[in-house]
Amino acid sequence: MEVNVGVINPYAAAEVIAQKKINWEQVAEPQVMLAEILGVSAEQIFDLRNPILRPDAELAADGSLKVLSEAQTSDRINRFYQTQSPVATRSIGAQRLRLGTIRKTVVLSEIMINTAVLRTAIAGTPWTPPDKDWVDMGDYFEDVAELNDPVQGVLGDCYFIAALASVAWARPYAIINMIRPSAWGNEEQPIHKVSFYKSGSGEAQAVEVTELVPVTKPGHNWVYARSLDAGETWPAVMEKAYAKWRTGNSTDYPNYPAIAGGDPVNACAEIISGAKTYVAHSGKTGDDLWTFVRSNCMSKRTINPMVAWTYDTPPAGTNYPAAKVVANHAYSILGWEYINHEKYIVLRNPWGTHHAVLDTISGNWTARQISFSASIPLNSNGVFAMKAATFQQYFAVSGVTV
Repeated sequence: MEVNVGVINPYAAAEVIAQKKINWEQVAEPQVMLAEILGVSAEQIFDLRNPILRPDAELAADGSLKVLSEAQTSDRINRFYQTQSPVATRSIGAQRLRLGTIRKTVVLSEIMINTAVLRTAIAGTPWTPPDKDWVDMGDYFEDVAELNDPVQGVLGDCYFIAALASVAWARPYAIINMIRPSAWGNEEQPIHKVSFYKSGSGEAQAVEVTELVPVTKPGHNWVYARSLDAGETWPAVMEKAYAKWRTGNSTDYPNYPAIAGGDPVNACAEIISGAKTYVAHSGKTGDDLWTFVRSNCMSKRTINPMVAWTYDTPPAGTNYPAAKVVANHAYSILGWEYINHEKYIVLRNPWGTHHAVLDTISGNWTARQISFSASIPLNSNGVFAMKAATFQQYFAVSGVTV
């Protein structure tokens, strides 16, 4: 099936504008602060009729997403920002940032355009985004690859970041570090060999990249994928390697925007190789989906990487903004829960924040696998447990790679 899922992480965009890392889990009203930094209302941010989440695609008359040309994308973004009025700042965090409305508009417009254009890649040409430096931001691993490590950036590749988190959770030792010294014998800047599988099958196709990734200048703040662990770079290096592999770029500076929009199930298969199964939620019940998830779990947690994604246009009877569910967005499926005679699906938003709030539970979710036990805080770092029936209604498709 042809799938084109992908929105950017607006919280990452706000951090680029603010030129600092923000711990959104500690902000009293994160959506208020987000809206004030971006300079538009929260409703506008999460409405796909506007260009913030998916600047290179707009909703067609039939409710599907229509991918735009570079010129159409730029025109759409500019027209949107020309109509914006200043947003009053009332959150303490945003007040301390002292961001001018003009600067917000200009910076965010530049972010959106750089995220949406340059779809075509030239194999031997380095990508040189404006106002960015290529910098080594730390160590590949601080510990083993973990569920909450991958945090999406200002690029519509939620499908890949969700897949990366699902693999790190279900098959943690599939994320390995194959390195060698650089061509100059420099141990401080190793070269990483990363393998992917075309459509999830066949021989592994390897690419080699350094840990240099594009960050803002002069502040050297993250723009694209990063790790929740400070100083750890494996999600950023994996994203860079994926961009290089997908675009066929022969340099160490691949074109990132070219990988915006994709298939989360296929991305899992491209990382680990395996057979793909898709389950459309239409015509299914919450019980059906809960059983499907359980069939790929051991002691509540997935042992095969699973993902799900939402509709482009919210179906009748749903309220995405109120539920804090994002349209055209991919999520990791982590497992299941059964409590008080209710069945739940456990998921994670690859933004690392902005968890759903409709028909969810609080507390910690404990999942065991043979000798390994994990206690995951719910409603934190984007992780939540939603009633299976609500999951069926709000999400469009689930899938697994085995």
